[in-house]
Amino acid sequence: MIHFFRRIRKQLLNNKKLSTYALYAIGEVFLVVIGILIALQINNWNNHRIERQEETRTYQNIKSQISEDRKELLEIQAFNRMTLGQLEHANRLISNKNRRAIDTLAYLVMMMSQYSDFNGNGNIYETLVNSGDLKLLKNDEIPMRIKKLENTYNRINHLEDLNWSIIIEELSKELRGVLNYESFERFEPDRIIKPNKLYSHELQNIIYEVRYLSMGKDTIYEKAIKEIDGLEEIISTEIGDNPYSKFHISGNIDFKPHL
Repeated sequence: MIHFFRRIRKQLLNNKKLSTYALYAIGEVFLVVIGILIALQINNWNNHRIERQEETRTYQNIKSQISEDRKELLEIQAFNRMTLGQLEHANRLISNKNRRAIDTLAYLVMMMSQYSDFNGNGNIYETLVNSGDLKLLKNDEIPMRIKKLENTYNRINHLEDLNWSIIIEELSKELRGVLNYESFERFEPDRIIKPNKLYSHELQNIIYEVRYLSMGKDTIYEKAIKEIDGLEEIISTEIGDNPYSKFHISGNIDFKPHL
């Protein structure tokens, strides 16, 4: 093709057709410019396609992580609600001075050391910033919702820290010398050393504390689950999460945020 154009230029110059040559030269420049513009357009389209694929992968990674969080939250919420029922039962036994159910009360008090604990300590937003993936997200609402969800996670962790503090600093001290844990597991007669302490106002106050704390945890668990549902919905809409989506990416994704 290059030899073809050179031959035409040579013929025009040999025939001294300068005006025709000038027009030809302009046309050749025009063709070169058009070629460059087409190449740039193709390159831009390809870069956009690659960026969109990376953006979609990032969205899918986020969705996968928060879906796992949702599953864990549902399990923890169920456990917390069971604990809440046990605390209410223990409170009724103490209020009614029901001595016939002292073994049940002792068991329920022992179970207070088991509490719901959500391991939502990861920072999805910070991971996106550090990896540089944040700039790939064209929908600004998604990072905003991620930050909001992580604030909710922090509130959950704060309540769980309070729960642990009550167990260590208050409950453990109150039960010291009251129950023989080893004998209680074997259901031996000397398992309850100080039965009156199980019906004390001090222990009932601790049960009240943990009960109201558990109610607060249930509320914040529910809040986090709803925020995850909303975030999953907007991500699914953004990536067209169906097998016919233009940008649907099949196969497993190896990337896992360090959360």
